Amino acid sequence: MAGRTGPQAGKSESEAEDLRKRSGLLWDAQQRPGRGPKPTVRREDVVQAAISLADRDGLAALTMQAVAERLGFTTMALYRYFPNKEALIDASVDAAMGTPPERSGPRESWRVEVKLWAFAKRAMLCSRPWLAELPFVAAPHGPNWLSWHEAFLQTLADTGLSPEDMMDMLSVVHGYVSGSSDTAISLARAMSRGITPEQWAQAVGADLCRAINDPRYPMLSAILQSSSGGITESSPLPARGGRPRTMEESFDFGLERVLDGIQRYLDSLKTP
Repeated sequence: MAGRTGPQAGKSESEAEDLRKRSGLLWDAQQRPGRGPKPTVRREDVVQAAISLADRDGLAALTMQAVAERLGFTTMALYRYFPNKEALIDASVDAAMGTPPERSGPRESWRVEVKLWAFAKRAMLCSRPWLAELPFVAAPHGPNWLSWHEAFLQTLADTGLSPEDMMDMLSVVHGYVSGSSDTAISLARAMSRGITPEQWAQAVGADLCRAINDPRYPMLSAILQSSSGGITESSPLPARGGRPRTMEESFDFGLERVLDGIQRYLDSLKTP
């Protein structure tokens, strides 16, 4: 296939160059403000101000003007630290992720280690629900983002998996953690806006119950009304064995099935 030519090619090259510059800013730990009087705050202080705004009001609240006002700056003064809003968001996202918790005791089995990583990643995502609001566009990946990758790969270091298998397992587990945390992240986002867990559960439960007896959703309707796995308007989670499940129990159930799959793959590698 021939490469792009004309205006479209120029736009693509410009966007790629912009991404490289954003990545450089994110990785340059020695980044200093531009010319002018000695700064009264550090670059890290600007990032923390941005994070606090996003924590309180979501990603949409993270603007150059809002961050400048929080710091007592003019908006123009903030550009001495970050050339644009995208660069500020890049730094804020990586800082908000933090680093994975360090092991506090002796190394466990790979399965235990992966579960610890998965629950820690889920807790991080729920603590910063605005991270789920990020658009799916090209963006640089910073040191903390890579530290979560490194921590996961360390969990499989003794399994004998090939490098490519380890990276694929990272994709599998990360995909499960991100996807299955949607409900918990939704609750965290609602609570950050003053909605109680009870109010949130009633709203989600009521929406799910709309499927009951609706001919468009026969399977969902049957499950929601079943004696062992039914749902009420006060809970968005179908029960298991007649008992309402917590989100943690639901997450753990699915994670165990993912780990079962990894174990079967490991076992297959040992079969002559």
